[in-house]
Amino acid sequence: MHGESALSRRDFIRHVSLIGLGVALPSPFARRGRLQELAALLPYAKDASHEGLFWNKIRRFFRPSGTFINLENGYCSPQPMPTLHYHIRREKYINAWTSMYTREQMPEAMESVRTDLAAFLAVDPEELAITRNTTESLNTIIMGYPWNTGDEVVIGNQDYGSMVQAFQQAQQRYGIVVKEAAIPLHPSADDEIVESYMALCTAKTRMVHLTHLIHLSGHVIPVAKIAQRAHERGIEVVVDAAHSVAHLDYKIPDLAADYVGASLHKWLCCPLGCGFLWMKKEHIPKIWPLMGDTGTTATDIRRFEHQGTRPFHSIEAISRAIAFHTMIGGARKEARLKYLMTRWVSKIAALPKVRMNTPWDQAGRNSAIANFNVNGYAPADITAALFARHKIFTVAIDHPAIQGVRVAPHLYTTVKEVDALTDAIREL
Repeated sequence: MHGESALSRRDFIRHVSLIGLGVALPSPFARRGRLQELAALLPYAKDASHEGLFWNKIRRFFRPSGTFINLENGYCSPQPMPTLHYHIRREKYINAWTSMYTREQMPEAMESVRTDLAAFLAVDPEELAITRNTTESLNTIIMGYPWNTGDEVVIGNQDYGSMVQAFQQAQQRYGIVVKEAAIPLHPSADDEIVESYMALCTAKTRMVHLTHLIHLSGHVIPVAKIAQRAHERGIEVVVDAAHSVAHLDYKIPDLAADYVGASLHKWLCCPLGCGFLWMKKEHIPKIWPLMGDTGTTATDIRRFEHQGTRPFHSIEAISRAIAFHTMIGGARKEARLKYLMTRWVSKIAALPKVRMNTPWDQAGRNSAIANFNVNGYAPADITAALFARHKIFTVAIDHPAIQGVRVAPHLYTTVKEVDALTDAIREL
């Protein structure tokens, strides 16, 4: 990449080991102000209380408004300052170089990012397309799949609306049959969820669509177990990982899926409009791209990236976001996010007036996101009251399967802020 060195696979290899923490620090960032400060703070991350210096200092890498407490980080996440500053610098650079950049430098820059993202996800770069978001990624599969009239698909009753609408359009266009599995809010075991999907599968089922981390409630479903059962019956599996990538500590192969789409402007904290589509190499030739690209071979994953001119500076910033995430550590980040959720939920879940819509106390089934309701209140009334009285921003969920308030803290959220939410709920 011209003008400023890119974060590449070589950068990850040339690292310094932080003794006792097992954290790899990409060397180009060890010399850059705020990230050097982060590296110096990592030993404090051993503070299991989650109330020590490390997490308080992490907030300094973000710039929240300060005029309200933002507990709605599910739509999109803020960029940490090192990523944001790089994003702005690259926009200025591209603005100066214009066509010289896009014609001469951009292809190499995109491949560098593909390499970094593939390494982060533990996949083959030749199976990874850089897209704008999960909706674009999964619409590529849903609308580009070689359907036949009468083919069946099983989706979940809590899947994201854009995916549901895509399948409904495919139903109208191709004559497929869409079946909807009812996902229990508080399952007794994984098999209860697995069977909700598999009970609907027949000899005509071609695909199962799974939402790894349900956006409505933060419920994490056993994707790999469902995928294994589906594959035993010759059914392909597509996964919506919009909320699980860089939120939960896992890699794409762990899902055992055929196709995975995700948004990187959520929990990886990339600029808006960054996402990816991964698919097994064997499937690439049979999927039609959303936009025509007869100039790219049928086996090339890049045929799914034909979007015209894009904000390339945003794509370049993906590598910086990966570096920030890596230095904190995926497992450490997941633990912090779950701690924040558990801290406030554990204090209000037993209140007679409160109903939890998230399996918050079941190991492996939860995340930063949780959903609650208060008897006698509509979800929108709760969100309005929280903001009007306490300047706490949340989002009302009024869905056929779940009615409540979604709360989604982030790395910059303080213990004091989630405690304020607890007090505010008690006052309702």
